Amino acid sequence: MVWGIPLVALIVVGLGSMLIALVAAAFLGAGGVFFGAIGLPVLLYCKQVCETDDQALRIAALEIWSRFLRTNAKRFGNTFTLSPMKFGRRSHVYKRNSE
Repeated sequence: MVWGIPLVALIVVGLGSMLIALVAAAFLGAGGVFFGAIGLPVLLYCKQVCETDDQALRIAALEIWSRFLRTNAKRFGNTFTLSPMKFGRRSHVYKRNSE
């Protein structure tokens, strides 16, 4: 952690902010560099979330990822179930143990 912010989050947000600043500077001139400050509120959010739990960003990312996986939730009463098994992807799931 650097200044209370996880290193990976700091690198991703920092590089994203620099990329936005460079593109904005190319189109808007020197004033476009201030678009790089867009990452500061994101970094402050990361710092606030990670004050008590260093895995909070990972949990938030898993929650966002599970929202994308809910493609057929409307068909099943708007519920979503996670299972550790991958049905239909491995043939040994369908084979009997006695064989």
